[in-house]
Amino acid sequence: MFIFALGPILELWVLVLLLREGMWREYTSFLLYVFWVFLGNSVILAAYLYFPSAYPEAQAASLYGSWYWHSDSIDVVLRFLVIWEVFHQTFPKGSGLNKSLSKGLGIISFILLVLACATFWGYQNYASLRSIHLALDRTFDFVQAVMILGTLLMARYYGVKCGRNIRGIALGFGAWVSLSTANNAMADLTRSFLPYWYYLRPWSFGFMLASWIWALWVYEPNPPIMESKITDLDRWTEDWNRTVSAARTIIRP
Repeated sequence: MFIFALGPILELWVLVLLLREGMWREYTSFLLYVFWVFLGNSVILAAYLYFPSAYPEAQAASLYGSWYWHSDSIDVVLRFLVIWEVFHQTFPKGSGLNKSLSKGLGIISFILLVLACATFWGYQNYASLRSIHLALDRTFDFVQAVMILGTLLMARYYGVKCGRNIRGIALGFGAWVSLSTANNAMADLTRSFLPYWYYLRPWSFGFMLASWIWALWVYEPNPPIMESKITDLDRWTEDWNRTVSAARTIIRP
């Protein structure tokens, strides 16, 4: 019960912090994701509390499990809202770095998504809804971890400073999807790991929410990017174009 209740409580806390000082206007995509997670987990908690009294135990377990796996599969897709929030806050639209990096990062993101879909295409080999979700979660968690890590590495490389809000959101999310990838892989490889997975996943999710609460406790957005001299920006653009060309050569020799 503590694990079930902890999620909606922390998610509600994050929502309150976003609404408290109007931060939701700055982080709209992030707000949508947090609201969905809060809504889904609240319904699951309500189902866990009230379904056993309204349905036979076996039917209640079936309804609860079906809702959990389907809602969590939607959650896998909506997590890209967090990645988008981190990216467009770190490299705001109209900045020179956004113009230089958006095309190349878009191509890399598309390739990662294609690889994830190709990996998941073997879902017919999985016998249960839980196994299908574990495969979906594992493949897309890995892609999302690479995307968020890549965004942070690019920010560090170009000397872009992240404020407390985006830094906490990005680091908490990146740590959670990375750990979730390992958890799902272990659960898929051996059933003996499932009892640990049932605890590690919600606890790691709770730590991510706690990091978001810390990040949003004080409104500290990213400082504005000081546009570099034209020569520096041209050098950055040339370096990035060479990286994209090298990636294309590797993919299509």
